Amino acid sequence: MATFGQRLREIRTAHNLTQKDFAKIFKVSESAIGMYERDEREPSIKFTNEVADQFEVTIDYLHGRTDNPKGYETNMSFFGGPEKYTPDEIAEMEAALERYRAMKRRAAEEAAKEREADK
Repeated sequence: MATFGQRLREIRTAHNLTQKDFAKIFKVSESAIGMYERDEREPSIKFTNEVADQFEVTIDYLHGRTDNPKGYETNMSFFGGPEKYTPDEIAEMEAALERYRAMKRRAAEEAAKEREADK
């Protein structure tokens, strides 16, 4: 299984972020990010939660306890189960769910910006 540092580096590079960019997002030092990625330092629970929330992965994924970033499998048992759907219907349901999640993410980001502006 992967380590926290390996997963952190994987997420950071997948989003084309430097250690400096990553440190700025999470308000920690660049050297802390480097130490986390080299597994030389344990992250705080707060930091782990913030990374999981920002990149929509589970804490178990970050800590290498699972290889499934989302922590769940698609379950389409409602209305008779997936065998009752066409591939087009399944694709549309998955797309609708992703649009909904993106909307929620944007709303959370806007709320965070407003909180920062109010400080």
